[in-house]
Amino acid sequence: MPVSGQNKQNAPRPAAARRPASASKPAPRGAAVKTSAAPVPSRQQKGGGKGFLPIVLLALAAIVFGIIVIHSRVDNKQAEPVRSEVAVETQTPAAEPTETPLSQPTATPTPVPAYKALVAQPAAGLLPTASQWKYQSGTYVNGVRTYDYAAAVPMYFDDGANYTKLSGVTTFRGSNFRQNGAYGTAQLSRNEFKNLWRRTIGSIDSGYTTWSGVGWTGQPVLIKWPDELRRKMNINDEFINDSELVEVIYGTLDGNIYFWDAQTGRPTRSPIMLGFPIKGSVSIDPRGYPLLYVGQGISQANGVKGSLGFHIYSLLDQRELYFLDGRDSLSFRDHGSFDGSCVINAEADALLLGGENGIFYNVKLNSYYDSARPFVSVHPEVTAYRYKSSASSELGIENSIAAYGQYVWFADNGGLLTCMDVNSMQAVWLFNMGDDVDSSIALEVEADGTVALYAVNQVDKQGAQGLCTIYKLNAMTGEVLWNYAVFCTSDGTNGGGGFASPALGKHALGAYVYFNVCYTQESGTLYCINKRTGAVVWSKSTTTPSWSSPLLVYREDGTGVLIVGNSGGRGVLSMYAPLTGKRFNSLSLEGKIECSPAVYNDLLVLGTRECRVYGLKLQ
Repeated sequence: MPVSGQNKQNAPRPAAARRPASASKPAPRGAAVKTSAAPVPSRQQKGGGKGFLPIVLLALAAIVFGIIVIHSRVDNKQAEPVRSEVAVETQTPAAEPTETPLSQPTATPTPVPAYKALVAQPAAGLLPTASQWKYQSGTYVNGVRTYDYAAAVPMYFDDGANYTKLSGVTTFRGSNFRQNGAYGTAQLSRNEFKNLWRRTIGSIDSGYTTWSGVGWTGQPVLIKWPDELRRKMNINDEFINDSELVEVIYGTLDGNIYFWDAQTGRPTRSPIMLGFPIKGSVSIDPRGYPLLYVGQGISQANGVKGSLGFHIYSLLDQRELYFLDGRDSLSFRDHGSFDGSCVINAEADALLLGGENGIFYNVKLNSYYDSARPFVSVHPEVTAYRYKSSASSELGIENSIAAYGQYVWFADNGGLLTCMDVNSMQAVWLFNMGDDVDSSIALEVEADGTVALYAVNQVDKQGAQGLCTIYKLNAMTGEVLWNYAVFCTSDGTNGGGGFASPALGKHALGAYVYFNVCYTQESGTLYCINKRTGAVVWSKSTTTPSWSSPLLVYREDGTGVLIVGNSGGRGVLSMYAPLTGKRFNSLSLEGKIECSPAVYNDLLVLGTRECRVYGLKLQ
């Protein structure tokens, strides 16, 4: 048997190798040895001892032979029993080791994302039930009043960074946070514009005015489609297999939705002829579904009167899939335009939108997309929220809805800013902005978790002159964190102040927010404001009034440039140093720039009221 705990080279040799074998001698360690040889005869036995010695020698030889056999078997680790007259005491086999059961780890709860844990807690006096508001509201599902609305699928939005699966600018100001209208980065080694292409479009006579070219808000979308999806759409043969195609989709005042290649300006497909002016901006479904959303601004065109509302089109074949009538019987205001862009919640398959009829819409799309066929459809169920308030002298939502968590924010033509819980369809808090708000609200989550809201009003209801006030609020409470007022005048038609939506700096520009204000004492003024303190870092005259939203374009290192167009006289597009306000470069274009440009990497697209659309390269 093996010697426990030792290898055979170090095992002690058997006792027979160290001393003569004897029955009276102790056995080797680990083996007790007994002999069964015949007893030695006494001296009285017959023969007087002759022949005794050979017998003894034979017996000793047998014993030594047996011990040698045992030693051989020990060294060779044989497991079978020894077949000799020498009995070997065997060791008790060691118990088989058993594995200690691993303790099951305690399950760590999946952390709830911050945007799902938000709880709005209104500041004092901002509850809708406060007497100062005289607030009345109602929720209607498919036209039927409901008093206990609860979302079948709870809706939550994150911070906008993951709003879309697509590469590009898919909605007005980029995402549900409405911060900027640019995608990607540009080299910007020379801080210049290069004119790549120009397209000429048309106009529409609505009877009381002519709607020409591209107006406010007028932002295009710029999309680089996934190869599989692009090949399923009705894109022209020239581009159907072009994996580098960045498609421009532009809704314009001549009633068309155009499709162009951002590099060359050549048509990528035929236009969708809506037939009536589009004052707002188109949106693309952020899930990668081939769906296009667009609001209509006017219902008269060249002597023809038509419907007025919001449209959904298939981008597989450009068919209209759905029309939401803006002349809603629930409306407290007879105005059916949609100038704001919608926001889409992927998980809930929902579209959120404000109308100039004063209604906030939460639309369950019931969308279906089969990429194999391919086929896309929607079967909307409409939930409408209407309200009245003593603080809102004129209903109508012209800005694009901002969203975070289960909350949305919008402001109306009377200046009432609302924070709403879309899962209960109840207003959470109200804030009086003091005048009409057409520009879109922008959101940002700060390092300490504060959700910041930036908004600006106009000088409209105040009369011929008044204060345009820029606000930073706590989006969860409505508390004013700071404000900055600018004296402005009104031209008697559109007013002055903030028509442009703010641009929120990121990366190296993360400390600043940019506002473009029109009809100031300098005609128009561009402001860079410290986000934390509300202090003006610099201001710059735009020389003429401007409705165009400022645009930030970044280099890979996080630095960038600020781009703004003006809305008075001949259109001028200017590029500034965002930290100092120094003007790097400017480019004269044909016609006023009321629109907000959009950028894909170093490609910029914008239109003017002179029926021109430009494709520029940022150098």
